[in-house]
Parts: sequence; structure tokens; C-alpha cells
Amino acid sequence: MSLIYAVVSNKGGAGKTTLATLLAGEYALGQQRVLMVDADGRQNLAGWWKLCHAKGHVPDNIEVTTAATQRAVAETIDRYRDTFDRVVIDAPGVDSVLQTTIIRSSDLVLSPVQPGIKEIEAAGQTVAEVNAINDRFGLSVLHMNVRTRITLPGRSLAAYRFIRPFVAGLIEANYQTMLLQTELVERNVYRDIQNGLGTLQCRN
Repeated sequence: MSLIYAVVSNKGGAGKTTLATLLAGEYALGQQRVLMVDADGRQNLAGWWKLCHAKGHVPDNIEVTTAATQRAVAETIDRYRDTFDRVVIDAPGVDSVLQTTIIRSSDLVLSPVQPGIKEIEAAGQTVAEVNAINDRFGLSVLHMNVRTRITLPGRSLAAYRFIRPFVAGLIEANYQTMLLQTELVERNVYRDIQNGLGTLQCRN
């Protein structure tokens, strides 16, 4: 049975699709079959997949499908959860009923956090939403924050230095979440792969 991961942020442009692609690529490199589900109305993931096919950079062990409604998400998970090792869902960038359905269906929710106040606030909103859904439905969906688009100059920003104490404050307030030690440093190759060059693992 698949493990289901959702990449969720209420802030557009937070780096959800890049994080989802990097995660799927890493599992695919380990010979695990990964289904990526584009549930975001902007269809960035589906667009990337079309470009990969057009440019001949289709990564092994990855398939992509779209699911833009509650019913479509539920049916997709039900249909494929015994076929793939991992399902990675690129969630819509707005708080919605669809987002709630995605979180309820997931084993793990990941939130990309850039060093910016709006991005940090969006991550906090996702933490609260995941915890509320767990309480309401008696679930134990895990939540983790991933620092993304980090630059060396950016590490001196007040917003960057605020991420760790912000997450610590959430934990002290009894929210179930954590901050991963791994950071995604800004790299030009991340932009390249979104232009149809497969996954990061295809570039190495």
C-alpha cells in the first residue's frame, strides 16, 4: 500500500511543485514507483510533465495524473494506492475543501517555507489546519516544514532567523509539527527541471 505525501501551502509560489518533484525524484532513483497527483488548479505539475515528454526527459518510475476535485482525489488514491510505492500530491495553493480532503488522505504533509513573512504565516496556517483535521477526525497525519529557496545572503535575513523559533513556538503551543534540518538551497537547476528537464536526479 502506498505512503501518501501531500505538499501543502496556502501561499502561491511557495515552492510546492519544486519540492514535490524533488521528493518524487529521490524515491524514483531508489527504484520506487511514484505517482504524482496535480491537484492545483494552476496545473504547474501537469505542465512540467508535458514538457518532460516533449523534450524527451521523462524520468523513470514516475507517473503524473491530475485530480482537481474531492471525488477525483479520493478515486485516484483508491485506484492507485496498491500500484505505487509513494503518492505525492501537489495540493492547491488555497485553503479549500479539496485541501482538507487531501490532508485527510495523507500520511505526511510537507510545507515549503521560504524566508519571508507571508510564507512563514502560510506554513503556520497549514500546521493549524493539519492539527485541526487530526483532532476532528481522530487522525495522526504528520506535518513537517521544509526551508526552501535559501540563499547565502538570505541566511542573514530576519525572516530566515525567525523560521526556527516560529516552529518552536508552534510546538510549545502543542501543535504537532517539526522543522526538517535539510534546507533546499536556491539552485538554477530547480528552474531548469520545471522547464521540462525531468527531475534533479536526471541532471546529476
